[in-house]
Amino acid sequence: MSPRVTTLHARLTSNEFIKMPSERSPLLSPNAADRGVTADDGVTPESSAKPSDSGISLHSTIAKLWGPPSTERSLLIKLDFTLLLYFSIIWFLFGVNRASYSTAYISGMKEDLNFQGKDYNYMTTIYLVFYAIFQIPSTSLLTIAKPRYVFVAANTIWSVLTLVTFRVEKVWQIFVLNAFEGAFSAIAYVGAHFIYGSWYKQSELGARAAVFCGFGNLGQMAGGWIQAGLIKSLEGRDVDLPAWRLIFVVVAAMTIPFAIFGWFAIPDLPEHMAARYLTDEEKELAVKRLGALDKSEWDWSVLRRVLLSWQFYLLPLVFMLYSLVVQAIGNNVMPLWMASRGYTTIQQNNYPTIVHGMGIVATFAYCYISDKVQSRYGCSLAIGFTFIFCSAILVSDPGPDWAYFLAFYLLGTTYAPQALWYTWMADLTGHDLQLRAITTGFMNSFDFAFVTWWPLVFFPVTDAPNYRKGYIASLVTGCLTIPVIVTIARLERRGRREGTIGRGVVDEGYESPEPQDWDHTPWTTAASVTVPSGAARTAEHIAKKGTIATIVPGTAV
Repeated sequence: MSPRVTTLHARLTSNEFIKMPSERSPLLSPNAADRGVTADDGVTPESSAKPSDSGISLHSTIAKLWGPPSTERSLLIKLDFTLLLYFSIIWFLFGVNRASYSTAYISGMKEDLNFQGKDYNYMTTIYLVFYAIFQIPSTSLLTIAKPRYVFVAANTIWSVLTLVTFRVEKVWQIFVLNAFEGAFSAIAYVGAHFIYGSWYKQSELGARAAVFCGFGNLGQMAGGWIQAGLIKSLEGRDVDLPAWRLIFVVVAAMTIPFAIFGWFAIPDLPEHMAARYLTDEEKELAVKRLGALDKSEWDWSVLRRVLLSWQFYLLPLVFMLYSLVVQAIGNNVMPLWMASRGYTTIQQNNYPTIVHGMGIVATFAYCYISDKVQSRYGCSLAIGFTFIFCSAILVSDPGPDWAYFLAFYLLGTTYAPQALWYTWMADLTGHDLQLRAITTGFMNSFDFAFVTWWPLVFFPVTDAPNYRKGYIASLVTGCLTIPVIVTIARLERRGRREGTIGRGVVDEGYESPEPQDWDHTPWTTAASVTVPSGAARTAEHIAKKGTIATIVPGTAV
């Protein structure tokens, strides 16, 4: 379908000039004139009672979120309340978990365990090294073993390790636990994105990824709130378990039961057809609706397909550059700067949570816009220029506190690539299962290959509160994201034009569950002019005529 016709078709369907059969429209279903309109059609018969305003509001809200009544809508609702919900809450609890180490460090752990020099940086680096090493193996494992087994085992183990942390007495024990926790939690983020890309279409994926990453940012915020609340509630009391230890108990108590719940919530992959809560019709639709994979087998061609693809190199590169920029709002940079300005411990725990709040809002905004325009390019450029603007403010070492807060909080909006660029990756690798699995893992592995040592060089805790060389490094890497984004967008445009990207189906929203009826039905207009069959050809016909006419099957109106 030409771009012009695709655009026209999208506009026509969105304005209901033409309704697709998936919307169960009485005017566009074969033999519509011979049958009555029923409630199943989504249209209330004239003879029926007028529905209440609340009923209309509920139905319209559901239609906006999940589309018109169809098997596809039923499938999406079930996936959102099981698959999406499970991974989002796990990622929220993971965010709380990792934030617990940062808040614990500034809330007594440093003194109790006798952290020295760069010990905090070493702890983080050890975690990230093991986290990075296990990225590709974990996502590759999802193409071989059923994801349900893999996720439940991994999520339960790292949750138990979190519980054990409250008993540590030495710094080296924290190092060991962080190593194992990094290995078993490696699948939490990249694995979820891989599963989303297996179930959701391009027009659905961005919003779901935003929900998932939004929960992660919310978890980072909640970690600070929980620690601040524990400190305040225990203040002045003689207790055996200090607040920094108690937070690990609280996090583990929340995470372990929900990790096990994944056994019931995770539907594996569509081709497994194993989800107990999906009907047979929904399982069949899930297998077909994303289109056929060009490649799905593990063989020696995987090396060639992966290593000769531009996706394998450019997507991890741009994500790595992003991760290096946002080190300026990680590594306790903001809390330690606040400490130097006389802010209280509770303020140091609470104020940085706004950074993640900005990340949540920006993630939803960017992903919503990119889904609507069916392009990740423009939003990615906006993020790249935000990198440059905020880093430039920090490099300039502004006098007033508000300028620092402005830079830190605006940098929070650049957390959006966690969802936006993984969605872009799924768009660009959807035609090859192994390429998508390996690239999904490699994006994080390549990222952490730099993030593991970057803070030691550019953001060592010994530099606090003046991280000037780190801010300069963020400015440089932020500038480098722009040409990489532009290159990816050009290669995507070329690949779609040549048909080398995508699964062989045009994702134009909700497809007709009965395409044969639409494609083979004779259509005429009121002037008895025969209209070419099929959505694309109908839209093209109207574009040529320059008019909008009511079109019905078999008869003129």
